[in-house]
Amino acid sequence: MTEERNHPTDVVRSYARAKSQADVQAAMRFCHPDVVFETIAFQAVASGSDEVARQNAAFLRTFPDYGVQLEYLVAAGDLVIGAGTVRATMMESLVGIEPTGRAFELPFACHWTVRNGLIVHERFFFDFHQMCEQLGLSTEAAAEKFAAWRKCTKAAAR
Repeated sequence: MTEERNHPTDVVRSYARAKSQADVQAAMRFCHPDVVFETIAFQAVASGSDEVARQNAAFLRTFPDYGVQLEYLVAAGDLVIGAGTVRATMMESLVGIEPTGRAFELPFACHWTVRNGLIVHERFFFDFHQMCEQLGLSTEAAAEKFAAWRKCTKAAAR
């Protein structure tokens, strides 16, 4: 890779493009094997490339038309901060939440830490309540499903 293609913002752009094409395998090529992925709205943390890939694949099955439009990316050393719009339609179940067939379009912000051309940490922020409202879901019921999923995930990891 050239030096420019290793620039943290280029790594993040390539990663976002692969996820927006529902290509988990291609997206994971931009991640370190020990990557940590946090989805703040879901209170979910995935550690390691296998777990991150599984969570991404499940999310992209649920929202097959998932896509992000990046409005800006700013790098400060290893840290990349960006924001934009995320869009997706719920076509499959997620953590026991039945699909609604409805779409959401939300602003998002994200922090990525990129070292040696690979993402080592991603922290993804968006409004859970607005997502639920646009999908026609009860925020409270969806939060309960995510809480139960997190509990099962933690128990399975032990």
